[in-house]
Amino acid sequence: MRVDILLLTLLLSLFANGASKALEDMGEKIYISMGCYGCHGVSGEGVNDFPKLAGRPAGYIAERLRELKRGIGHTSRKEMMVPYARALDSRQIEAVSAFLSSAGSQSPEDLEVPEDILGGDI
Repeated sequence: MRVDILLLTLLLSLFANGASKALEDMGEKIYISMGCYGCHGVSGEGVNDFPKLAGRPAGYIAERLRELKRGIGHTSRKEMMVPYARALDSRQIEAVSAFLSSAGSQSPEDLEVPEDILGGDI
């Protein structure tokens, strides 16, 4: 009985990891095909004064995209981002968020974005 539970736990873990990787892969394809890399870098590392997204928590990224999809956003580049966010359905938002979250570290220094880019607290 104990071995069965251990085996089931291991299988569920492997399945979850596989599903997570598939979601991240889907997100990467969407991210690249929509041209997000032009401003945010190939892996979300940020380009020039465009913010780094890699390593931010997936929930944070998803919430910002959902806000932008509704036309809400506290960024100086809101008008630029709204059409991209509106082109994504909820599954695509989750996928892109999973990709970006997995693409880098989540150290506090990596999460900082200059205030002039943010345009306020997001």
